[in-house]
Amino acid sequence: MFLELTINFSILFCFTILIFWPFIQYEDNPFIHKYKSIIVGVTFGCAAFILTALATPYAHGMLINNRIIFVLFSGLLGGPVSIFITGFMIVISRYVLLYTSVLSFIIMLNTLVVTVIACFFAFKRPITYQNLPVYFFVITIEHIIVLIIYDRFQINNLFYLILYFAVSTITFFAVRKILMQLEHKNKQIRQIYAMRKTDLLTQLPNNIAIEQKLLSFVNAKIPFELLHIDIRQFRELNYMYHYKAGDEVLVQVSKLMKDQLPKNALIARIDSDEFYVVLPHLVPAEAVTLANAINKAVQQLTFENYPSSQLVLAIGICSFPQNGQSVKELYRFSYEALLRAKHQANIQICHYNQMKQRY
Repeated sequence: MFLELTINFSILFCFTILIFWPFIQYEDNPFIHKYKSIIVGVTFGCAAFILTALATPYAHGMLINNRIIFVLFSGLLGGPVSIFITGFMIVISRYVLLYTSVLSFIIMLNTLVVTVIACFFAFKRPITYQNLPVYFFVITIEHIIVLIIYDRFQINNLFYLILYFAVSTITFFAVRKILMQLEHKNKQIRQIYAMRKTDLLTQLPNNIAIEQKLLSFVNAKIPFELLHIDIRQFRELNYMYHYKAGDEVLVQVSKLMKDQLPKNALIARIDSDEFYVVLPHLVPAEAVTLANAINKAVQQLTFENYPSSQLVLAIGICSFPQNGQSVKELYRFSYEALLRAKHQANIQICHYNQMKQRY
């Protein structure tokens, strides 16, 4: 009996881990995100079906078939809909593979009832790692009570019931612990990955992140305007008032620009005092108008850590696909427009089209 329990719950253990890991890894995938509940429910249901088939030769008393653990972890990952799908598939698997006795029918019916009740409570109180043990103990104890009642309160099989409860409890908490660690490690990896693409001071995306977005826009042939922005007096300000003042400028300017931009715009800090702004589906005239508005707003900023000094932005603009067909070309053309904006008197904003017209 102990060997049968060990084999059964080892299979359950492995299936749960193998199912959980891909969903944790690829939870941002649009398809998985949209149909997560259905995919999770069906996947756990299929695993339960396989486990039932493997358990058939030695699961005579149904004592080692606590596949309700699959239902619980399905609910943890996919919510109430997943609970119902997994539970229903478990009932079907019991009917197809194990419907040979009155006990099989009782357990099958009990599984269906427990699934519906668990689904109802999960709608009211979603399953989490914290309340998962409560669900487990309530369902497992209920399962044992049903078996005791069916056995007419005879104590002949009491040892097996205790063994069943002990092994299922150990398996449940072992799986729960490993899944918690996997999810924690995955969050750490995601945080590190996000930090790699985030400017720590301004919390804006950095040049790595913005280049990925630009590549995706270029590959999808989405028209956009690229603004290369430079804070003109930044180095002098850093020299006079030190880095604390410079940090304050960067943070406030970043926040202001982010507030001024449309919701679909992208902004990134690419160097000490330089930024990229991507404006999808705008025409050059609209980009220039928006750049002027940002520049005027920046000129109104005041700072606490040093005497008021008016900031001015230099902004170079180019268009995709009119000016450049690749990210590399767009970088170069926006930079050339920025240089003209910086080094010629009374010119704060320059579109690459203006340079083409001049020559």
